[in-house]
Formats: sequence, structure tokens, C-alpha cells
Amino acid sequence: MKRALQANALVLVVLALVACATFTRDAYRTLAVSQQAYDATLSVMGDLYREGKVTEVQKQKIIELGRLFKLAHNGALVALTKYEERGGDAYKLAYLAAAQDATNTLSALLTYCRPFIGKGGP
Repeated sequence: MKRALQANALVLVVLALVACATFTRDAYRTLAVSQQAYDATLSVMGDLYREGKVTEVQKQKIIELGRLFKLAHNGALVALTKYEERGGDAYKLAYLAAAQDATNTLSALLTYCRPFIGKGGP
């Protein structure tokens, strides 16, 4: 009976560790994908600016939206690192809130840039 309880406890610990590892792995992947979307968007917008299809005012708006994304993205990365190092629901929730902020700011950037990208200019 005691061995069965120990085995069950071990299984629960392993499952918890796997779930944590999966969450962390998926979170890092999500951050990597959002970074790639940001990089690709700014690259295309830079090309359009050089082609004269984006004005200086529009370029400054894109830079500001990109800056907000980078701040949010870096905040999510710091929060995820803290969660990974320390564990606990509070750190996980902090990461999730920061990741939501990063998602919102990336969405704002992509929404602003969509008309330029879809048509090769406004």
C-alpha cells in the first residue's frame, strides 16, 4: 500500500513537471513566433518606406507601436523567466498578463500595418 502511494505521488510529481515544462516550452515558442511576426512586419514596412509608400508620420507611428510591442514582449520574457526560475501561480499569472499585453500591442501594430501590406501602400 505504501509503495502504491509513493508510486502515485511520483506519477503526480512527474505529471506536474511535464505540464510545467510544456507550458514553459509553449510560452517560449509563442514569444519566438510573436518576435518573428514583429521582425517580418517591420522589415516589410521598412521596404515600403524606402519605396515612398509610407510617409514619415506613418513611419513614426509604426516605430512607436513597435516600441510598445518590444517593451511588452520583453516584459513577458522577464515574467516567464521568473516563473521558470521560481514557479508558482503568481509568477505564471504575471507571465500570462504580460503575454496578453504583448499580444495586444502586436495586434495594434499589425492592424495599423495591414492596409500597407495588403495593397503595397495605403
